[in-house]
Amino acid sequence: MTEGIMFTEREESISNLWLFIVINTTVLALLINILSLHYGSNDVAPNLFYIPVVIAAYWYPNRGPIFAVVISLAYMAMVYIFMGAIVPTLIASSVICYVLIGVSVVVSSLATHMRRNEVKYRGLFNHSQAGVGLINPATQKIQEANHRFSTMLGYSDNEILDVPFSDLFLDPEKRELFFSQLKRSGSIGNFETRFRTRSEGSRWMLVSAGMLPDNQFVTDITDITERKHAELALLIRDHAISSSINAIAILDLDFNITYVNESLLRLMDYHDVHELIGKNASIFTGSSQKLDVIRDTVRKDGSWFGEMPLLKYNRTPFYVTLWINMVRDDSGAPICILTSFIDITDRKHMEAAQRKALEQIEKNIEQFAILGDHIRNPLAVIVGLSSLSEGEIADRIILQAKEIDRIVTQLDMGWIESENVREFIKKYYMVGTAEADGSDISADAPGHY
Repeated sequence: MTEGIMFTEREESISNLWLFIVINTTVLALLINILSLHYGSNDVAPNLFYIPVVIAAYWYPNRGPIFAVVISLAYMAMVYIFMGAIVPTLIASSVICYVLIGVSVVVSSLATHMRRNEVKYRGLFNHSQAGVGLINPATQKIQEANHRFSTMLGYSDNEILDVPFSDLFLDPEKRELFFSQLKRSGSIGNFETRFRTRSEGSRWMLVSAGMLPDNQFVTDITDITERKHAELALLIRDHAISSSINAIAILDLDFNITYVNESLLRLMDYHDVHELIGKNASIFTGSSQKLDVIRDTVRKDGSWFGEMPLLKYNRTPFYVTLWINMVRDDSGAPICILTSFIDITDRKHMEAAQRKALEQIEKNIEQFAILGDHIRNPLAVIVGLSSLSEGEIADRIILQAKEIDRIVTQLDMGWIESENVREFIKKYYMVGTAEADGSDISADAPGHY
């Protein structure tokens, strides 16, 4: 905006100067023509009117032809006054006037077209989102720069003109490469380098330049600092994902695979990413029905977390903890789906083995209770038969039977205490509950939902 105001003020100052010149040259041409006509000459003096007419037509194109008509009428009046009604003289003077008016119209038209182009390109220069500057390659002086050019580097419009263009380059190697390419080919585009700022910091710039005929070159600069930071952040994230020990995949909104890291390749026993890219995630599950349930949950809730069986490359089943999350942009629109896998097959095998062992313990406890009853039944028969006879042997048999009954009673007490163990097993290890059914990984494999 400031630069536009300065340009307008400069144009007005020059315009006022040329108005002064037009007035003075017009007065001078009129005086010389009056003097020439007074002495009867009308050959050379009329040509002096071309000077103010051409100047007026160039600097004031809207009024130039009118000015030429006024000058022509004044000239014809002077010819009539001084030379009289001589037809050849009037015809010759009329031709001069027609030429004056014609020249004025042509110059005005060209000036109008040129000024329109100048205003258009001046607008592009001043209002461009890129910083634009005109540089003298010999002195490295910035001859002209738009407002964007200066503010991008932290300078005012006047301060930037005092800074040599070559001093803006932070890296000497980049500066030498830039000017060598510009000198060799006459233009350079998309040149990335760092520029110094007024605060002694630096900004990444995308620089383009081209030589102009009048021993200067035009350059435009675009601040790409945020883009470079974003590229660095993306590079770090990409490295973090690709080198993560967790298996990670990125899917499109239709659950087609667009990216997998090395950990996922190893987990699934694949050898190349191209074996997976573009394929649907259903190749992991072996069942589109299960995937449809997960897809609906992710679209509704934004994520899904749980354990499920998957298939390796050779169709071997294994278990994973799967986390699926919908990734959205700043406006909240979904853009992709991020999935993370953790292999829990060994844990599942261990849990299955634990459940089987604990189930066996429960069966043993129940067998102890049944065995106690089986022992008491024949023992009662032995005591009953021994009580029918008298004597020391019968007493000893009854005594030993009571000892056996005491031992069985102790076993019963231990079985009662074991009920607490059973409840603990059922509660924390899901033995004897509905959740324990089908815990074997082979039973839960894809195709056995």
